[in-house]
Amino acid sequence: MIFFVVVVGVIVVLQYSAGGSKIYRSAHPITDSLLTETYPDLYQAVEKRDVQQLRPFLMHSHPQVRDQAWRAFANTPVDSLAPFLDLAKEQNLETAWFAISSHSLSENQLRELEQNWIENPELRIGIARVLGRQGDRQSLNFLVEHLKSSGLSDRFTVALATGRMIRRFDLEREQQIMVLQSAFDTENYQATRAYLYGWYRGDASRLSAAAKDTLFNRWQVMGMGLRTEVDQFVNKILPERTTQQMTIYYNGEQLLDSETQLSVELATSLEKLPLNDQNSLAAKILLTNANSHVQVRTLQSISDKLTNEDDLFEYIRDSMVPDSTLASAVWLQAVETGLSVDSSLISGNRNHLDQIAEKNIYLLPQVLAIYADIEPVDAYLDRITRRTSEENPLSALFAVQALSDFWKKFPDSRKTKSRTQAVRNIVFNALDKADRGVAYGVQPLLQDEVLFTADDFKRINSYLQSFSLPGDIEVFQAFGRLYKDRFEQQAKPVIDSLAALKNTPLNRSLAEAGWSVEVPQSGKTEFRLPNWKRLWQLGRHPVWTLRTEKGPIEIRLNTLDAPATVSMIDSLSRAGAYAQIPFHRVVPNFVIQGGDIERKDGFGGPDFVVPTEASEQGFSRGTIGIASAGPDTEGSQYFIMNQWKPHLNGRYTRFGEVINGMDIADKIIVGDKVLSTTWY
Repeated sequence: MIFFVVVVGVIVVLQYSAGGSKIYRSAHPITDSLLTETYPDLYQAVEKRDVQQLRPFLMHSHPQVRDQAWRAFANTPVDSLAPFLDLAKEQNLETAWFAISSHSLSENQLRELEQNWIENPELRIGIARVLGRQGDRQSLNFLVEHLKSSGLSDRFTVALATGRMIRRFDLEREQQIMVLQSAFDTENYQATRAYLYGWYRGDASRLSAAAKDTLFNRWQVMGMGLRTEVDQFVNKILPERTTQQMTIYYNGEQLLDSETQLSVELATSLEKLPLNDQNSLAAKILLTNANSHVQVRTLQSISDKLTNEDDLFEYIRDSMVPDSTLASAVWLQAVETGLSVDSSLISGNRNHLDQIAEKNIYLLPQVLAIYADIEPVDAYLDRITRRTSEENPLSALFAVQALSDFWKKFPDSRKTKSRTQAVRNIVFNALDKADRGVAYGVQPLLQDEVLFTADDFKRINSYLQSFSLPGDIEVFQAFGRLYKDRFEQQAKPVIDSLAALKNTPLNRSLAEAGWSVEVPQSGKTEFRLPNWKRLWQLGRHPVWTLRTEKGPIEIRLNTLDAPATVSMIDSLSRAGAYAQIPFHRVVPNFVIQGGDIERKDGFGGPDFVVPTEASEQGFSRGTIGIASAGPDTEGSQYFIMNQWKPHLNGRYTRFGEVINGMDIADKIIVGDKVLSTTWY
C-alpha cells in the first residue's frame, strides 16, 4: 500500500512539474479573496474538529463561509448544543438547521422546538428538518397533528420529516389515513413520495387495511403513469394490487425499458406474489427488459416458484440458457434459477460457466453459487479451498463469502466432523493471507458457534497483529463486533488496548457494538487537506467525466461545498489513479460504487483520509458521494445514486451530481471499469 501511494505521489509531482495546458484550469477560477483567504483557516478548525475554533466562522460575513462552517459543525463534537441551537434559530439558515439535525437533542429541546414551531411559523421548515432526524414519538404525533396547518402538506421538508419518523414509530389508523390524504392532497409529487417513504423503506405491513385502501384509492384517482416515482413507491407498498397492473400499463406505453427504477421495483415485487397467470405474464414481460438488472431481479424473484410445466421455465431453458449473447450476469442467474427445477440444465455449459469467472472475477460469487447446487459437498469444499489459495485476493474474498452463504444454508444434520474441520481449515488458511478483505469476509463464519469455540479465541486474535490503523479500520470494527458477540470476557483486554489508541471512528464503532469505551470528543485523525491554489483553479463547478466501458458519465462537482473531497478527486484523477478501476459494488435501484484504487474490492484506498463534508443537500438520483466506514474515514471510493435515498442525507459527503449519462449508470454491472477520467 505504501509503495502504491508513493507511486501515485510521484506521478502527481511529475504532472505538476510538467504543467502546461494538460492540467485542467477553469475559465472562471475562484478569485474572491475573502473565500480564498478564509477557507484555509476554516479548514484548520475542521482538521481539529474543534467547535470553539469553528464558532467564529458560523457568524462570518461571507454566506459561503458561514454555510460551510455549519456543514463542518454537523460532524464536530459539541459539549452543549444549546447556544448553537439558539444561533440556528436566529440565523434560520438551511445549513444551520441541517447541522443541528446531525446532533442528538434532549427531550426538553425537542419540546421547545415544537413550541417554537407554533409561535414562529418562519422556523417551521428548519424545525421539521431537525425533528425528522432526531424527533421522538411525540414529535411525530405533533407533526401529524399540524399537517393541515398553513398549507404544510405542500412542503417537502415537512413531508420528509414525517416519512422518516414513520419508519421509526407506528401510527394509529386514523393518523395513517391523515398522512396518506396529505400525501395526495398536494401537487408536489416529491412531497407525496416523501410522505410514503417510511412505509416504502420500512415495514408496509404496519399499514392498516383501511390505510391501504386509502392509499390505493387515492393513487388511482391521481392516475397511474402521472408520476413514475410515486408509482414505484406505491408498488413497493402494495405489490399484490399493483404489480401486474403497472407492468401491463408501462409495457403498453413502451416505457419499461427506459424506466429502469420502476422496472426493478416491479421485478422485486414478484418475489412476494404467487406465480399465477397474471403475475407470470408480468414476469415474462420483465424478463425481456433491455436492462440486465431488471432481468436478473426477475429471475431471482421467481426462482423458487417454477415447475417443469411452467411457460416461464420453458422460456428460461429454451431461450435464455442457450443464448450465448445474453449478458453474463443474466445468463448466470438464468442457469441458477433453472437449476431449481432441472439439475441437468448446466450439462454442456460448464466451460461457459468457468469462462465467465475468468473474464469477470466479480461474477465469481454467482459462479460459485451454481457450483454449490451442482457439485457434491466435498468437491465444492475442495473448489473453495483452491480458490482461497489463489494469489488474487479477490478470488479468496469471493470464495469465503460464497462459503459463508453455503454453510448457512447447509443442513446441520449434514455438518459432519470432517466437513466442519474442512471449513475451519479454509477459514484459517484464508486468514493466513493477512488480507483485510478476506478478514472481513470470514466474519459470518467466525460467528458460527459450531465452527469456532472459546478455545479458538487466541488463534483468531493473533490474526489482528497483521493489521494496523487507520488503513485497516474495517477489520478492527468487524473484530470488535465479533468479540462482543462471541468472546466478550476473553477479548476485553484486547478491546481496552485498542480503545487506548483513541481512534475516534474505531472507538465509536466499538461503543456501538456494546463495548464500554470512551469515544474521544476530539479525534486525532490527520486529514489530507486541499491544495488550495490548485483548488481555486478548478472553479466552482468543474465537470468530472468517467469514461466507462458502457459510455461516459459527466458529473458536475461542488468545489466550495466539498473542497477536501474535490481536491482529492482532482489529484488522483490527474495521476491516472482511477483508470481501469472497476465498479466493485452494484446494488440495483440503489448505488454503483467504484474508486478502490488500491485493491479494487471495496476494502482499499489511498494512504490518507479526507474529512467528512456532509451537506444539507440530499442524496437523490444522480447524486455522487464518498464511501465511508464512519465519520472522517473517507478515501478515494465514490458512489453514484440510482435512486432517491434520504436515509443517507447528512451521513456522507455529497460532492456532485450527474448531468449527463445516468442512462449509462443504470447499465453498469459489477466489474465494469472506468477506462479514464477527464475534466472540463
